[in-house]
Amino acid sequence: MEKAVHFICADDEFIADNRAREIFAELAKDIEDDMSKEIVQGSASNALDAQKICAAAVEAACTMSLFGGKKVVWLRGLNFLNDTNGRSKDTQAALEAMAETAAGFKPENVAFLISASPVDRRKKAFKALKEISEFEYYESSNAAEACMELLNMKAKKLGVELEYPAAQALIETVAANPRMALQELEKLASYVNFRGSITPKDVMELVPIFGEGNFFELVELYYEGNVQKSMAALHRYFFTNKNASARPILTNLQRQNSILIQLRSLIDEGKLPRTERWLPKGAIENLAGEYAGVFKSESKSAYNIFSQNPFLVNRLAPIASRTPLKKLISNQMDFIKAFEELIARGSNSDEQVMRELFSKA
Repeated sequence: MEKAVHFICADDEFIADNRAREIFAELAKDIEDDMSKEIVQGSASNALDAQKICAAAVEAACTMSLFGGKKVVWLRGLNFLNDTNGRSKDTQAALEAMAETAAGFKPENVAFLISASPVDRRKKAFKALKEISEFEYYESSNAAEACMELLNMKAKKLGVELEYPAAQALIETVAANPRMALQELEKLASYVNFRGSITPKDVMELVPIFGEGNFFELVELYYEGNVQKSMAALHRYFFTNKNASARPILTNLQRQNSILIQLRSLIDEGKLPRTERWLPKGAIENLAGEYAGVFKSESKSAYNIFSQNPFLVNRLAPIASRTPLKKLISNQMDFIKAFEELIARGSNSDEQVMRELFSKA
């Protein structure tokens, strides 16, 4: 049976808000009178604010539309249904009174939508609202799963098919940040003209790794060996970045090269297969225990292959497969020499030192 109350909860505010926005748009799509669609902001800093917000939401839901017909009310971003902001007895009383009133709402008269984050599921008001509502809960403590649900819903709305490996790759690339994942999905959907499938290759080519920015482009070009493209990318980097420094480029090159050395060593030992695409699922994770002792003192180091973003490791696997170990070790020596050159030459030498380094790649 259809219910008048819709209760959307998450421990990530963006996830709750994004899902509730979709529901609000669906509930209000056939309502032409803007006065019949109301949004009540649910952020309170004290008990008095909380009481006023609950009263305003109930009043909005109970007030008949000027022209008759159904009303849609969204209590957006309720932030006092948890143990931190909701300890006051007055706050709890206001929430429970709102739930009691909402229990009597008729779906033909009103749609009452509540989005809340975070929530304490032990609260009496939470249990009451859950009981009377169409209820959805997104737990981002498992951020990847919550992000996956959002991506699948958004992909369907955009009219594209997001292949499961592509969704996994996208989540890992943006570090399970839901806001960034949805933004990048919209770009990918536009790339495929809002039809057909989005593939892992699309994600690999179009989505920058979270936090890596332009550095990864330069890293890829270094190992690609295309001098013309490398010089153009270096020129863009130093031209568009104010006070640009070569040090972040060298730091990232050195870190990536260290991971490549480990990858290539595992490939040469027969622990990993050579590949031009992706490593088998779980290939790196399955080796972590075997080599745990090697990284005992630096388990979370940027130079530990087993603590890296899995998508980053997969993205480097083809480079490791085609680059001999001797060359990778030689690269490390070239990076050290480049650092020494930067120090010796002083300011305004960064771009020239990088151009010399990339020309030897």
